[in-house]
Amino acid sequence: MTRGSLRRLWKRAIMDDRGGAAVEFGLILPVLVVLYAVGFEVCQAATVNRKLTDTTVQIANLTSQYTTVAKSDIATIMNASSETMTPFSNGDLAIVLSEISIDANGNASVTWSEAYLNGVPFQGNPLTTPPKAPPSFSTPNSSYIIVQSTFAYTPVIAGSFMAPMTLSNQSFMLPRDAGSIPCSDC
Repeated sequence: MTRGSLRRLWKRAIMDDRGGAAVEFGLILPVLVVLYAVGFEVCQAATVNRKLTDTTVQIANLTSQYTTVAKSDIATIMNASSETMTPFSNGDLAIVLSEISIDANGNASVTWSEAYLNGVPFQGNPLTTPPKAPPSFSTPNSSYIIVQSTFAYTPVIAGSFMAPMTLSNQSFMLPRDAGSIPCSDC
């Protein structure tokens, strides 16, 4: 091959714009795939968070309608939460349902506390670090229901570039038909 033919070949290769779209597509495809995977995971995490919020509020709402509860009532209420979290695994769910009483001096103490799945019930009377409740729940000589829940969300698709997330929620509810909701066998 002569110098002139190499120059013509080089010039023709530089001037040829066929396949430019394929090269551009090949460069942008990895970015689009990562963007899609991250977008999918963000939507999934938002769905899990919404279901966790619904579960937490529903447990507090159901419990606040009782005038007295037993462990079997609490188990029934807690088991209903697994339906709300469907299709997500309950193995990653932790719930704690408790009644907190406020004495005449404004000190909080645990009346009863029950855990579901991976939850850890409140310990200690009086509470050294009571849950941060809204001011209206700190009225002396009162009680309230608190539900705290967490869900360990592990990304499905984007797990290699997104870390697992611990989603948490809590809900406070005043008893509806009584000043407190005693648990007969807790």
